[in-house]
Amino acid sequence: MVRHLQFVCVLFLAPVLALAQQQPVAPAQGAQAPAVAGSRPQPPQPPAPIAPDAPVITIHGLCPAGQAAAGEKSDACSMVLTRTQFETLVSSINTTNQNYTMPALRSLASGYVTVLTLADAAEKAGVDKDPRFQEQMKVTRSRALADSYRRYLQEKYGNPSAEEIAEYYKQNIGRFEQQKIDRIMVPRVNPKRPQEKRAEWEKKARDLAAAIRERAAHGEDVVALQVEVYKTLGLNDSQPPQTEIPGKAAFSPAVDQDIKALKPGEVTKVEIEPSGFNIYKLRMRSAMPLEAARAQIVREYSQQKIDAELKSVTGRVHSDFNEQYFDPHTSGGPRPQRVPSRIAPMGNAPQANVPAGRPVQPPAQQPTPPK
Repeated sequence: MVRHLQFVCVLFLAPVLALAQQQPVAPAQGAQAPAVAGSRPQPPQPPAPIAPDAPVITIHGLCPAGQAAAGEKSDACSMVLTRTQFETLVSSINTTNQNYTMPALRSLASGYVTVLTLADAAEKAGVDKDPRFQEQMKVTRSRALADSYRRYLQEKYGNPSAEEIAEYYKQNIGRFEQQKIDRIMVPRVNPKRPQEKRAEWEKKARDLAAAIRERAAHGEDVVALQVEVYKTLGLNDSQPPQTEIPGKAAFSPAVDQDIKALKPGEVTKVEIEPSGFNIYKLRMRSAMPLEAARAQIVREYSQQKIDAELKSVTGRVHSDFNEQYFDPHTSGGPRPQRVPSRIAPMGNAPQANVPAGRPVQPPAQQPTPPK
């Protein structure tokens, strides 16, 4: 009886699963590890082995599709979901491929039972014949198809071949470089008294940076040079900054270009930045091994392919909107009252500011003046 409403039930359960996504847990020992982005969602792993056809949810008093209750007994039949059926349900809405705790799955199962029960009552009351429900089903189906198409693209491009990975690595080798960079920073202003003799301080700092840069280029230790900078500027009681830049730091385009032009052991010119007069020295640069970069390549390659496919599909479609309807203020009509906080997202629920049974009326059009 409720089979054709289970589709709607699954969509309404998506928020329940979304809450569980906020508490991901590591897979249990022996369980399958999470796959990379774009692969098929993995089923939840119960703590103890359970047969695929073993019942995990039994709903008493709800008849399966095509089976009517015998007589007046409300509990004359029951619905059973096996482990396979329940995990298929979870996988269909587990779009981010997370692992979930058993309490989270129990909450999902409880919500599913409630939704199926209300759906059954709605069918018996004839709600499925309501034109509003029919329209909602059209929108719901379109949303589900759109989500399924995105998942289809993730599965299609989520596992590139070894040849595709190698080619992507070769074409984007610069993205997988590992480099260690040191920086000597000469403050442009006095960190203790920023407003005091700014021009005099900046000239002294600029000249000092030029001298320090030449010494760094001739191989002097950058840590010792950084200490000397603070000593020369009278900042003896301040801790000099660390010279090694950790991880992948973000540089301005000009500085980044200068660093990329360096060979190991070379230094940039004095870079004038908000933080000070800076000198960068490239200590080491090497390419990340292909195997170490594989996970990053799969993510980037898959996302690029998905984005290109979506752009190709949506680029073939364009739309025109009647501005007299959607924004009558620009057409000389009265500005409509906007209540965005009371409008539900498309497909989740009817708009709260529209009374039930009353169709939405478009804004009144301005009368055309006689010629």
